[in-house]
Order: sequence, then C-alpha cells, then structure tokens
Amino acid sequence: MHGAACKLAGYRHHASQLCLKHFWFIAMRKEIVAFGKWYDQQIEVRPLATKALTSSVLAALSSVVAQVIRRKASIREVVSFTLQAAPPFSHFWFELLEAKLGPGKAVLKTTVDQLLFRPIMIWYCFVFGGFLSGKRWTEVMDNLHRNFAKVVVSSWKVWPAAMWLTHRYIPAQYRSAFTEMLAFFWDVYESLMVSGAERKSEEDEKEEPHLEKGQQQLYSVL
Repeated sequence: MHGAACKLAGYRHHASQLCLKHFWFIAMRKEIVAFGKWYDQQIEVRPLATKALTSSVLAALSSVVAQVIRRKASIREVVSFTLQAAPPFSHFWFELLEAKLGPGKAVLKTTVDQLLFRPIMIWYCFVFGGFLSGKRWTEVMDNLHRNFAKVVVSSWKVWPAAMWLTHRYIPAQYRSAFTEMLAFFWDVYESLMVSGAERKSEEDEKEEPHLEKGQQQLYSVL
C-alpha cells in the first residue's frame, strides 16, 4: 500500500508539473501574440523610431552575448554597437530598392544590395566604430587597408542568402526589422572577431616592446 501511495503521489506531482508547463506555455504564447500586435502597430505608426530602437537594442544585446562568451566586459563596446546600429539605414535602403526596381526581383535586389549597400555599411562600421573605440584616423585607415576586403568577402558567405530570403518572402514593412534580427547573430560573431584581433594586437605589442606607440598596429575586424 505504501508503494502504491508513493507512486500515486509521484503521478500527481508529474501531472501538476505538466499542467504548470502547459499554463506557462499558454501565458507566454499570449504575451508573444500581444507583443507582436503591439510591434506591428508601432511599425505602422512610428516606422523610423521603431526600427531604430529595434536595431539598437539587438546590437547592444549581441555585444553583451559576445562579452559573456569571451568573459570580458566592456561598456564602451556596448555603447559603440548601439550607436552604430541606431540610424535606420536599411529602412531607407529597402524603400529605395522597392521604388527603383519595383516589387519582386529578389535576385536583382540581392545583387545590388551585396555589391553596393553591404560594402558601404561595412566601411561605415570600420570608420564609425573605430572612432567610437578611441582609435586615431591613421589607425582607422590602417584597419581599413588590412581588413576591409576580408570582411566584405566574409559577409558574402552569409548575407546573399539572407537578403534573397528577405526580398523573396518578407513583406516590405518588415524587411528592415527582419534583417536586424539576422544581424544579431552576425554582430555576435563580429564582436568576437574584434576581441580576437585586439588580443592579437596586445600579444604583438608584448613581443615588440621597442616599437613606439604611434607605430604599433591595431588589428580589429569590424
């Protein structure tokens, strides 16, 4: 009898846990649906502010995630990523593509995006991010010379497929927000690359202590 009572108690505990999980799932689903409706309304009423805030928050979170992974905190990096992502460039770019090329044409739009817009945005990240990090103009230019082409080529391994998917299946009003969500994962990778480059720079400085500060080369892949 004692064993049967224990089993019955165990079944009741398991059933209660399943019920709690079920109710939690329902509650979370309602919250997600409510947030989706609210966000959809904000996109319609305040498109620029909503998209700017979305990209800024996602960029800041990507920096935090990367810092947790590498176990190194930097408020300045979070601020840098946030400010870089604040201007809603992609909103205007998607509108321009739609106005000039018309609906559809996902392959053409992706090609134009990757050959024109993507290199410009990577250049912007190099320059603006470099200044926000406290680098001098010569250091920013050296960084561009050494790493710009590498980063553009690396981006072409990921973003053409992402942009084709965006132009092919995502409604126009959501394309900017959708690409910012995809950029979250790219930004985590980017932040980790920056950290690795900075560590390499520090190691080079230790190996060559005779170099003057103005001659030390900084490596950062933005």
